[in-house]
This record gives sequence, C-alpha cells and structure tokens, in this order.
Amino acid sequence: MLTDIAMLFDPAALALVVAGTLLATAARSGWHDVRETLRALGRLNRSRFDQAANRAVLAQSILAIQRDGPLRAEVPMPPDPAVARLIDTYIRQRSLSAVHSVQRGAKAARDIARMQAVRTMEHAGELGPVFGLVGTLFAITQLSPGDAGALENTMNSIAAAAVSTLYGVLTAHMIFIPLARAIERQGEREEMQREDLLEWLDSQLADPAPPRAAALRGIA
Repeated sequence: MLTDIAMLFDPAALALVVAGTLLATAARSGWHDVRETLRALGRLNRSRFDQAANRAVLAQSILAIQRDGPLRAEVPMPPDPAVARLIDTYIRQRSLSAVHSVQRGAKAARDIARMQAVRTMEHAGELGPVFGLVGTLFAITQLSPGDAGALENTMNSIAAAAVSTLYGVLTAHMIFIPLARAIERQGEREEMQREDLLEWLDSQLADPAPPRAAALRGIA
C-alpha cells in the first residue's frame, strides 16, 4: 500500500506543474493582480473586519456627536480605517449623503481588489491542467525504446506522464479553485457586515434625538 502511494509522488513532475502554473499565472495576470491575490490569501485565516469591535466604538462616537455636536465632540475612531473614514467624513461635512458616497467608493475599491484576486486564482486553476499536460508530454519525450532496460524506462516515463496529469488536475480543483471561492466568500461576508453596520449608523445619525446611553452600551 505504502509503495503504491509512494509511486504517486514525483518531485520533478510536481515542481514542473506547480512552478509552471505559478509563473504562467503571474505572466497572465500581472504584478498588480498577483499582489492583491497575495494580500487576499494572507487574510483568509484572519478576518480583517471585526464588526463587533467597530460597532462598540461607533456607539461611543455617535453618543459623543449627538451629545456635544460634531464640531465640539471628542470622537473616538473605530479600529477599521474605512469605518473611521466614514465618521471623519460625517464630522467634517455633517452629511449622510457624503458618508454614503465615501462608502460606495471604498466598497467599489474592495470589490475590484477581490475580483482581481479571484480572477488570478481562477487563472491558476485553468493553467494547472495545462502544465499537467506539459509534464505528460515531457515524460513521453523521455521514452527510449532502444536503450538497455527499455521496458523499465518506458514504464517509468508512462508513470511520470500519468502522475503529471494527476498533479495538474488536483492542484486546479483541490487548491487554486477552492482558494478562489474562499476569497470570494470571505469578501462577500465582510461586505454584508459592513452594510449592516452602515445601516445601523444611518439609523443613529438620522435621528436628531440623542440616543440613551444605556441603549448604546447594550449595542456595544
């Protein structure tokens, strides 16, 4: 059993498929998209947006604004830079429409960055099987029927060809495409959290009456 599994491991074929796929993906996508992809991959295990922490600080910010006014209030800023920018916009312009305009611009930028990362990983998923085929063709070129030990060499080349094809398919459908979907899901989840927070911010700032401190503490 272990021998059969060991036969499926070919470092040379794996290196050819992975290195070829990554290089071709970088060439197709460009450095900017690759950089956004690396950033997105780095955020997969840790959400960049903490909805609860931002809501807690926003509650304090809104209370200060409604109690002392936007010009005189000492307003704490939320930990997320994009949310802090919304509060800063409201303090400077005292306009919810300006807040929404800033939010739309920031969301568009995040959507573009996420699309670039997802598209790059999808390119890798498309190119993985291609380089699996390249490895297969390379292994076939190593066939040498006239050499001594021709049968053994032929069998080794055929095995390498099959393994290269397998690597191409597996890297595409077990690594690159799932990572693309993971980036997409995380981005959509964060945007939903941001939209919920903006709706709550709207409801608080649109009400001229100061909210009860106890209510805000409960929200925080």
